[in-house]
Amino acid sequence: METKPKPFVFVLMPFGEEFSEIYKLGIKTACENAGAYCERVDEQIFVESILARIYNQIAKADIVVSDMTNRNPNVFYETGYAHALNKQVILLTQNADDIPFDLKHYPHIVYGGKIIPLKEQLESRIRWCVDNPRSSLAAVEVNLQLFVNRVSLEDNPKITVNATETSYGRQFALSIGVHNLAPKVVNPRTYSLALVLPHNVDVLLEKDKDIVSPPTWMADEQQILNIKMTDTLFPDGWCSKYLTCRISKHKIRSQTRKISLSAIVRLFTELGPMDFPFTIKAEFKKDE
Repeated sequence: METKPKPFVFVLMPFGEEFSEIYKLGIKTACENAGAYCERVDEQIFVESILARIYNQIAKADIVVSDMTNRNPNVFYETGYAHALNKQVILLTQNADDIPFDLKHYPHIVYGGKIIPLKEQLESRIRWCVDNPRSSLAAVEVNLQLFVNRVSLEDNPKITVNATETSYGRQFALSIGVHNLAPKVVNPRTYSLALVLPHNVDVLLEKDKDIVSPPTWMADEQQILNIKMTDTLFPDGWCSKYLTCRISKHKIRSQTRKISLSAIVRLFTELGPMDFPFTIKAEFKKDE
């Protein structure tokens, strides 16, 4: 007979009526299906102040689920407290625009107000957290800011690069920068990066040892290259990986002077992947 207590999930979210079914049918059901016990503070009986109770329950919780929808200041504040206690925090939102800058680098379940996808994704995350309690983790949650050629990958930026003509085609360089925003050390084993590029771009593997595998071809004529991360990032620490890319002559028109390419830096953690899309604007000027 199983006597071990179920993990406790404490939920932080607005209390409006519009969130009632989201909580009962989505969040609570997902937790129960994953083998965890779930409560919100308004379901509990207590004698202390509500703020004291929330602090108490965050401290006791094995997992904290925070719904950041509508940028509720109370939820933001309480989520910061949970992060300060190094709790396993799962972030949700109906709208990606509600994610503040300081949390954009954390994985979110963006569920668009739909209960079924929320329940399915949250159940998977809760199961993982139950199987990997905080005491056994090496800080899976990372808060990293990503750059390409010193441009922050916020809001799908356009990054201009200078392409040079070679006997093989047009070449340009990409520098992928990583900045640790967290007040803790980030071990390279807790995350990995990949670069998603169009099929007509070659990365010179023989010169770039940080690429650990040849490109894997994906659907819709894209390729993904895994980038080996070896640097331990201390608080406010940085590291960079340099890649040389080339567009072969036979893949472009000879008179083309500007080339636009869609690309993605993909951040992987055990809580899920996050995509940081950007556009490469490769400009070439022929020597007179």
